[in-house]
Amino acid sequence: RYNLLWEKIDKVHTISDDLYQRALDLGLNPHIPSEKITPAINTEFFRSNSKKNLHNPLRILTIGRLTWKKGYEYALEALSLLKDKQINFEYHIVGEGHYREAILYSIYQLGLTKNVMLIGKISAVEVKNEMEWADIYIQPSIQEGFCNAVLEAQAMGLLCIVTDADGLSENILDEETGWVVPKRSPKKITEKIINILSMDDDRLNQIRKYAVKRVINEFNLEFQSQLFRDFYY
Repeated sequence: RYNLLWEKIDKVHTISDDLYQRALDLGLNPHIPSEKITPAINTEFFRSNSKKNLHNPLRILTIGRLTWKKGYEYALEALSLLKDKQINFEYHIVGEGHYREAILYSIYQLGLTKNVMLIGKISAVEVKNEMEWADIYIQPSIQEGFCNAVLEAQAMGLLCIVTDADGLSENILDEETGWVVPKRSPKKITEKIINILSMDDDRLNQIRKYAVKRVINEFNLEFQSQLFRDFYY
């Protein structure tokens, strides 16, 4: 079926290098014109003017559907390790889905009921408020095409830790605009959080500023819309 599909296309649009490589592996002719046009966000809306300082307890956030693909159990295991090291934190999970019961069970099993709050599905304004509240954003996904929420978090000046799941790692420049860790690696997430806590304010602010600048320049709606127009028309 893929072979029949490739015979009938003139151009290929991909949202990530990872997805394009999958298409090549499935038989796409590399000579067919292609363009990577990633998802984009409203950088006028998702922008914070407030200076970020790490709080105590540390404020951690994840946004996404409650599904196994998002890897919430790995984030929870990482935070359990953080708790074992006597580091105080609050973790908010924003989103709704069929995996809610499994996540609630993991929270209970790991002894995190006083540290973790499931916020549920909320409006864009409320999402922005959650990002204003947070210090660190974690995206512990097992599978991920790209993830707009990580773009929004960077635009809001959050310190972002993501996994190398599919196209997600292209969202972050490792050690420059955030950090990329192997998927299914709670220990690595814990280590990165501890590493962040040991950094001086100048280094953290440098990472925040570079992340904000990159998102505004490369992942804003106007820029990506122009890429679409140039590629399709």
